[in-house]
Amino acid sequence: MPVPPAATKKRSGNGLILTGLMLGVLLGALDQTIVGTSLPKIVSDLKDFEHLAALITAYLLASVVVIPVAGKFSDNYGRRPVYLFGMSVFLLGSVLCGLSGQWGDWHIGSLTVTGMYQLVLFRFIQGLGGGAIFPVAIATIGDLYAPAERGRVQGLFGAMFGLASVIGPFIGGWIVDNATFVSGIAPWRWVFYVNLPVGAAALFMVWTHFPRKSERHPHPIDWMGIATITTFLVSVIIVAEWGGDGEAAHAWGSTLIVGLILLALVCLALFVLIESRVKDPLIPLALFKEPIFTVSAVASIFLGAAMFGVISFMPTYMQGVVGISATYSGAAIIPLSFTMIAGSISSGRMMKRFGYKPFMVIGPLIAASGYGLLYELSIDTAPPVWQAILVMMYLGVGIGFTMQTFVVASQNAIERRFMGVGTSSITLFRTLGATLGIAAFGAILNRRLETQLPAHLSQAALERLLATPGVDGHIARIPQLLTTPQFMDAQFEGHDALVQGIKDGFGASIGAVWVAGAIAAALGWLIAVWIRAKPLKTAAEYDAPAPAAH
Repeated sequence: MPVPPAATKKRSGNGLILTGLMLGVLLGALDQTIVGTSLPKIVSDLKDFEHLAALITAYLLASVVVIPVAGKFSDNYGRRPVYLFGMSVFLLGSVLCGLSGQWGDWHIGSLTVTGMYQLVLFRFIQGLGGGAIFPVAIATIGDLYAPAERGRVQGLFGAMFGLASVIGPFIGGWIVDNATFVSGIAPWRWVFYVNLPVGAAALFMVWTHFPRKSERHPHPIDWMGIATITTFLVSVIIVAEWGGDGEAAHAWGSTLIVGLILLALVCLALFVLIESRVKDPLIPLALFKEPIFTVSAVASIFLGAAMFGVISFMPTYMQGVVGISATYSGAAIIPLSFTMIAGSISSGRMMKRFGYKPFMVIGPLIAASGYGLLYELSIDTAPPVWQAILVMMYLGVGIGFTMQTFVVASQNAIERRFMGVGTSSITLFRTLGATLGIAAFGAILNRRLETQLPAHLSQAALERLLATPGVDGHIARIPQLLTTPQFMDAQFEGHDALVQGIKDGFGASIGAVWVAGAIAAALGWLIAVWIRAKPLKTAAEYDAPAPAAH
């Protein structure tokens, strides 16, 4: 919600608002890591491994499509109502997720809705709320703090994601193993119920301390813009999640995938045409007339892929190559998370003195070279654990440096009336980059596995692996199963030679992912060097009346 200029000088109430916003961001980040740890128990209890991918995609899909809408609505209707609505929907979805399948299947006429289908639907609802929390929270920081102070505060928000990656797996693991608070309620359901007290505290702080008045006046809603950008995002995410996953219907040249790609391109063209003509566009094209915003948006795509690529594939690498057990592979990336937190906080604090440009140039360089070091390690099929941890710590600093710099640079350059939509747009580009990057890295890994597994396994062992329940002939499922202790113990206990062959094949394949990550980070750096170093505005400059809107 835009705040009157004088409000940026009144810091007494900002601390409680900031605490409420940070709790919301931490809650959204924690939910993803906690639920990820709990998935094996969830699918086992609901007896439906087949729709595991849909469960993951549902939250991602909902959270991405709501980002541009939440940003725009927060500009027009105020930050407070949009944030409160998002948090309320997120908490409602959490309750419903916890209740999924509690009373059996639903029977609607001839249609049977199983517990897993219920959970997929409720995760989608939860994602609609979660997607509104982060961009609106960051836009609110843009309202409350001048750019010269903003990096310090936004560095704390970036640290929330690092913190979530540290404590989330432990909380999730503890809950599914020990949470027997109420007889008859499966422990994994508390993974969702635990959101309620934290979310309630965030709601209370924002409700009681957030400014209620808005300087904005709502305009007609750009429904056509919402429809076309939503269809575009849905198509892109489905292609990224399903394309080439081993199913014949999802092959890259299949009718479904090609059709979705064409639909996405058509909707993107229509969206640009619509936004150039409507009175109050969902994403004003005028934003892209500002070079700093445009370059930041493009760089965020590549750096989103580089940032989340390492986070997504590192646990599998630590187990499949370094040799850490599945139980401890998640804990092994804690050093990475801590250096991400340190990089985010330190760069945010130093930004006031040195500006944003040094960090958006140095960060991607560190990340690219860190991926290069990972590649060197992956040549050795069993590198020392301490070497892998040192490289991860080095890589985490580079990722931390880039987490908030592009948002700060964009907010410093655009007009205050575009704060919400500008912030959400940068978030959207980074999220899309992460989604597409992870899909691309996964496709590269799968292609390498197709050649490397036969080289490290006998024909009989390879046939045994592909016939394993859960793999079912799909090599694309092997990386995920490597980090599932229940699967490995149940299927391969006593088959040490087969397990070693799988790990050797995986080790010979993962290097291609680190090369792709280095390329993505290097491209982000190449784009970032073109961003001009514009001095961060002081509180007095930021509080100056904005130019009249036309």
